[in-house]
Amino acid sequence: MTEPATIALPIAAVTVLEDRAAITRRGTVAVRAGQQRVIVEGVAPVLADKTLVATCGGARVLDVRCERYLAPWRDPAHDRDALRAERVQLAAARELAAAKSAGARAEAEAFASLVAASLRDLAATAARGKVVERADGQLAELDEREATARARRIHADHDAERLATQLARIDALIAKLEREAGREAARLVIDLAADAAAEVALTASYVVPCAAWRPYHRAVLDRANNRVELQTTACVWQATGEDWDGVELACSLERPSLGVEPPEFADDELAARRKPDHVVVEVRDHEQQTTGLGGGPLEVPGIDDGGLGLVLTAGRASVRADGTPHRVALGGFTAPAQLALVAIPSRSPWVHLRARFANTGATPLLAGPVDLVMASGYVGRGEIAFVAPGEKVNVGFGPDAELRAHRSEERERDEAGLLGGWNVQTVRVAVRISNLGAAARTIDVTERVPMSEVESVDVQVGAADAYLLGDDGGEEITQVTARALDERGLVTWAVDVPAHGRRAVTLEYRIRSQRGVAGV
Repeated sequence: MTEPATIALPIAAVTVLEDRAAITRRGTVAVRAGQQRVIVEGVAPVLADKTLVATCGGARVLDVRCERYLAPWRDPAHDRDALRAERVQLAAARELAAAKSAGARAEAEAFASLVAASLRDLAATAARGKVVERADGQLAELDEREATARARRIHADHDAERLATQLARIDALIAKLEREAGREAARLVIDLAADAAAEVALTASYVVPCAAWRPYHRAVLDRANNRVELQTTACVWQATGEDWDGVELACSLERPSLGVEPPEFADDELAARRKPDHVVVEVRDHEQQTTGLGGGPLEVPGIDDGGLGLVLTAGRASVRADGTPHRVALGGFTAPAQLALVAIPSRSPWVHLRARFANTGATPLLAGPVDLVMASGYVGRGEIAFVAPGEKVNVGFGPDAELRAHRSEERERDEAGLLGGWNVQTVRVAVRISNLGAAARTIDVTERVPMSEVESVDVQVGAADAYLLGDDGGEEITQVTARALDERGLVTWAVDVPAHGRRAVTLEYRIRSQRGVAGV
């Protein structure tokens, strides 16, 4: 076999998964009749050898393998000896400039001292009544020589500063190259056999770790036209050791590393125990998770794709192997939005602007962060869950500065007597909405009523006008009683607040628990 030929086999396509990437290299190579070996330099040394595959149209691939070695010097554009020789020259030039600056400074100080002494002598001579001839010419000559010395010092200082900057650049380049010297590099060694000389297409593919991607969204609200423009990008990281320059990039949601083994079953032992004398009830918050409106969980391991295993094409992109995030556009759409002002006083005293729109794109919206942008610019960051095509999603664009919500809560407890069997706790909630703006607003106010899961605890919601407010600090406030109560215990009011006005809503409910129930 003759000497192996080194060929260029650039990266043509990359498919990035959640924790790895599939690399495909393509190119043409001139082969001759018989067996021969070609080498592809600059591949990622972290590639998984068992995933390495090579195919060739017009020739047979006898063997392909990855050889790893220590790279003595990884930047062919710079020579180590030449850089060090240039540094020595720059250091000598900087020392010479520093010496010239010091000499010029000393010369300027000497001339300045001489001028000061001459002025003192002239003053003493004039005080004695004597006249000194040509004094003005001598002083002018001294001033001129002092100014020339100062100018030489300034030029020397500038030269020294410029040379110091060049030295710092050379030192940083040498340090970088020396850090990379001795690092592991890799090459592909491919043995081919051809029946006749020809130009053949060669393809090599492999899988590398140290690469990942996550979805990232950007929502731009056009409040004047009631529409939202949503753009989806892929945030790609990779530190594989090889740059991806102008490759066909795709982002995959397949999970080949999960395997197909069924879970192991364990014994579930049942045991009898004595019924306790008291029933302990625990109050807990439960997040409502429903289909539609992006109601899935926000925190998921990896990427929530609804189990679809999608592959999203990003087109041509370049991602450097520097471990920093790179944004690559995946698509977007513009959809009409229903805008509403929403207040949940039990969670926040602010009234938030909510946009509800449908996913009019051809692909689902993946769970991930979303940058929120309005006419004033960037307003914050939120999150969305998995949203299927055609499904609606709610996105909050932050609080309205002209609206406020104040919530107060009162609790009264009536313990059961000797003959009574129920403890009653009465809860009264009052929410006051203030509009500081010059325009009337409609606000959706939401409160919640606890739901009982046991027979020994009963929750009864009072009538809409069961709890009425009096004068609020000497000012009468209008109370809104029209409300809606759903099966999840959420109470909603649509409150019309006039300009510079106030409105209030109230809620009363009773929690009845039997004797022996603890925790309520």
